Amino acid sequence: MLQDGTSNLIYVYIAGCLSGAVLVPYLAHALKRLSGYLFLSKDEGGHDLYRLDHGILNVEMPPASMWMNMGFWEQTTSFPAACRGLLDEVLMAAGLLGPDRMPFGQSKTTRLRVIDLGFGCGDQSIYLTQLARKMRQPGDSATDSPTHYFLDSYVGLTIVPSQFRFASERLHSSSNKNESRVKLFCADAAKPWTWTKDIHEAATDTSTKGDGADVAPKLSNQATWVLALDTLYHFIPSREPIFRHTFRELNASIMAFDLLLSDTPSIWDLLLLRLVSFLAATPFSNFLKITEYRNQLLAAGYDGNKIEIRDISDHVFAGMASFIERRDGELKMTGMTIGRYKAAGKVFKWWARSGIVRGCIIVARR
Repeated sequence: MLQDGTSNLIYVYIAGCLSGAVLVPYLAHALKRLSGYLFLSKDEGGHDLYRLDHGILNVEMPPASMWMNMGFWEQTTSFPAACRGLLDEVLMAAGLLGPDRMPFGQSKTTRLRVIDLGFGCGDQSIYLTQLARKMRQPGDSATDSPTHYFLDSYVGLTIVPSQFRFASERLHSSSNKNESRVKLFCADAAKPWTWTKDIHEAATDTSTKGDGADVAPKLSNQATWVLALDTLYHFIPSREPIFRHTFRELNASIMAFDLLLSDTPSIWDLLLLRLVSFLAATPFSNFLKITEYRNQLLAAGYDGNKIEIRDISDHVFAGMASFIERRDGELKMTGMTIGRYKAAGKVFKWWARSGIVRGCIIVARR
């Protein structure tokens, strides 16, 4: 028994020595890396230096802007400016902004309502609701012209509760004092049959009597536009329900930036796009060719002569991919990371190179 115990101790001792010889260098290396990560690192000359990762302590929170779309990059390298630019391009295509990006084409007697399907964190909501137009009455000088808001009514929907809360707080604390013009809701814009009575009333400018009957709008000179800025391709099960509802129930025109499919995709590109769609939780069936997309609008009731589809891909995907790559390098300098957007940047770069996905402005007039 004594010999067996001694043998076991010898085996344990030998195993400990061997394990130490193997593990200690690895543990030392790991501790060295950990100390460098937590405290100090060395520059090229081997000097101990504080790194640049304290830059994260200087980042303003919340950020001054929280825009999120693919942007229009023709004349800018700034992400917020590109996002605003994409919205402006859509508004200009609809005839609501002039070439100078000032409100255009609405008479002083026309009430303009926008129903925004997917307003994100509220940047486009603030931009639209604060956009004003000057209207000069007879006898008024240019300096005396009263300021009129561009929109008489703004109704926004988002499916994301955190974005709804964030946008509501920002919008109601902004310089926009006429909050009665602005109504935000947390709801699925893709499924109008799930909308609450409050949403239907806000979207159609109707109220309900005690007996449940709808009260028609007080004014008939109402122009209603449904805005979908970089959102429709996410809609589940498809865009068709909202197209039908927009035409038949809202009596509204559509202005959008959306993703369409090339007319000549390769089998390999289609397989890869299907994989990307799965990972991005985007229905692959939403990637339609221009003819198929137009047919959905026609089926909803829109006049083919009043449907416009303009491809602006050259000013979208490459610019977005370049920005993400550049921002990733900037963040790495301060120990931060671009995170999941690095993969998105590679997808945008592929789209720019292959042309399989097209970024288009859609206008369908009622």
